[in-house]
Amino acid sequence: MLERVITKREAVSFVTLLDTELVCYKHYICWADEIILSENKPPFWILDLAVTRSKEAAIDCLNTYAYSEPFERFDAEKCNDEFVAAQWLRYEMNKISWAEFLLECGDYTDGNYAREDCEYFYYMLNDIENSKYPKRLEKKQSSQVLKRFSDIIHEINDKYHEFLPYLEKFKKTYGV
Repeated sequence: MLERVITKREAVSFVTLLDTELVCYKHYICWADEIILSENKPPFWILDLAVTRSKEAAIDCLNTYAYSEPFERFDAEKCNDEFVAAQWLRYEMNKISWAEFLLECGDYTDGNYAREDCEYFYYMLNDIENSKYPKRLEKKQSSQVLKRFSDIIHEINDKYHEFLPYLEKFKKTYGV
């Protein structure tokens, strides 16, 4: 469990988890409540986050915090790589197909600097589509992507798992 206020950099990562729909309000409501109860003066953005179920509003709360004074620099490539990693986790969970993974990552990296540009994903997508989606090609391509992004996939997986106990707590608390 996280049991602490996240750093500004971690807030940027959390935005990615929300943006890719790897997590939702059920993952953060109980965490925010826990922080509010443990802090004498919880940050305002935590108070806002604790009462929002809207993905867009949650992203606004987190971005307001992450990009507030004192300003910090974030490694843009790593931030963009986190999107690819979060989509990878969604692919592994069978929430999206391999073709959807390639399209989403290609679209996202088109104009966003990442360790691989959009063509990397689009070429793989073209090969899959032209070959009528053979599992053998999917396995080959997915192993290449995993090898190329394994470090960041591991990091995002760890961040995702930090919020899983709060999802369980939400389910128990609200009977969902």
